[in-house]
Amino acid sequence: MAPPTTIRSRNQALAPLATLDSKTDCQLKELVQWECQFKGADYICSPFKRLFEHCIAPDKSATNYEVTDTYTNS
Repeated sequence: MAPPTTIRSRNQALAPLATLDSKTDCQLKELVQWECQFKGADYICSPFKRLFEHCIAPDKSATNYEVTDTYTNS
């Protein structure tokens, strides 16, 4: 099982990142989840993208922030 990830809005996620110094290493990560519904004899599945900012501080601690917004899946 994956470690828990803090779920925050885009503004909440970007605020702590602004306090990190320029030596912090951050990467944008994407996760695609599928939402499936059973209709008759078929399954209808739709992808749903989630975006995370994965940051590693100079002390080697890692933090993941979800930065998915309403426009990510439009």
